[in-house]
Amino acid sequence: MSDFNTEFSIRDNIVVVKTHGYLDDAGGQVLRQKCVDLIGKGNLYFVFNLEGTPVINSTGLSMILDILVQIIDYSEGEAAICGLCPLTKTALTMTGVLTLCESYSSEDEAIEAIKESIG
Repeated sequence: MSDFNTEFSIRDNIVVVKTHGYLDDAGGQVLRQKCVDLIGKGNLYFVFNLEGTPVINSTGLSMILDILVQIIDYSEGEAAICGLCPLTKTALTMTGVLTLCESYSSEDEAIEAIKESIG
C-alpha cells in the first residue's frame, strides 16, 4: 500500500483538492471527512485534481461519489475533476461519477468552468 495524501487550497473561492498516491479505503475516508468538514464550513465549490492519483480502488471511488453527492445534490454546490489518466477516467465513468460533474484536462480549466457556472 502506498501513501496517500491530499493538499487543500482555495483559489477564487473554490476549494482545490490535489491528491497524491493510491486512493484506497483509508485515504478515501480521510478525504471524505476533510471535504465534509469544508462543506460544513460553507465551502460549496470544489475542483478535484487527481493527476497524482493514477489508481483508485472501489472504496476510494465510492468515497469520491459520496463527496460529490454531498457537494452537488445535498449542498447545491458545484464540482469539477481534472488530471485524469485513462484508467481513472474509465473507472469514474463506469461508477457514474462523471455524470455528476465534468472532467477537464487542467486545473485552470476546471476552475474557470466552476467560476462560469456560479456567475
